[in-house]
Amino acid sequence: MAEIQVVAFMVGNEEFCLDISKVREIKEMMPITRVPNSPDFVEGVINLRGQITTVVNLKKLLGYYDMDEDLSTKKIIIAEVKDEVIGIIVDSVSDVITLTDDQIDQPPKTLTSRVDIRYIKGIAKINDGERLLIMVDLDKLLGEEF
Repeated sequence: MAEIQVVAFMVGNEEFCLDISKVREIKEMMPITRVPNSPDFVEGVINLRGQITTVVNLKKLLGYYDMDEDLSTKKIIIAEVKDEVIGIIVDSVSDVITLTDDQIDQPPKTLTSRVDIRYIKGIAKINDGERLLIMVDLDKLLGEEF
């Protein structure tokens, strides 16, 4: 049975995960330089060891808006998207989880007709389904934006 390791994180009240092979590191919030006329979900750029890196707010990209959001307590997941390094702001990072194929389901068909789920790889069930993680495909989520 194939296994996959994922990094679990929170955005709003929902728990998501990314394939660990896409994740380079997890950083504390750092100063972000805003870029004029950039899309709403792009917070700006950071200097990551000499490399200028775009930082996106996953909460805004997914449509969860919080106008009074304090970014100082957030985390930045440094990940690879289509051969580019990008920073992704999330509320918190919880753990690394090993999943097996039988723990991953496809999104329900009732969602597929009403919701844009192209970026959802699947939904992982942890602890007999007590904990659900939405598996994000960063290439599809950010591929059209960049």
